[in-house]
Amino acid sequence: MREERTDGEDGLGRTERAAVFRPAPRLLATLCFSADKDFLMLARATAAHVAGLLDLPPGEANDLRLAVDEACSLFLAGGGANESVGGLALVFAEVGGELRVTVSGPNPVAEPEPDGLSWTLLRALMGEPSWEVEEDIGILTLREPVPLPG
Repeated sequence: MREERTDGEDGLGRTERAAVFRPAPRLLATLCFSADKDFLMLARATAAHVAGLLDLPPGEANDLRLAVDEACSLFLAGGGANESVGGLALVFAEVGGELRVTVSGPNPVAEPEPDGLSWTLLRALMGEPSWEVEEDIGILTLREPVPLPG
């Protein structure tokens, strides 16, 4: 039996068309570090560097730094239990006109409360955060529009 293709007029299938129109991410910085509060200054410094790369105004740069600090702290809130498990990964990427900051690491003992102080602070600093868990790894994503160069 012959497989039917569902190509459009452009000769591309649905998957290929989606790939063509999906904006390619521009990786700005990545950082992996021990899940220990003593390393949070590296996360803050990386956020400040990314703010400089994007030429963010001082207020927005400070908001980014604070949001990254708070996001990383969510993984450390359970005390020493997570510190022995591994580390955190922090990825900054520009995707389709927005900055995406992804923090991932051992799933915290308690997932963030949507009405809790940390979540409220993250929303105030960078917009609506998202949370997911994949194979016992917590993934927190923050998104913020990036100003156009001008």
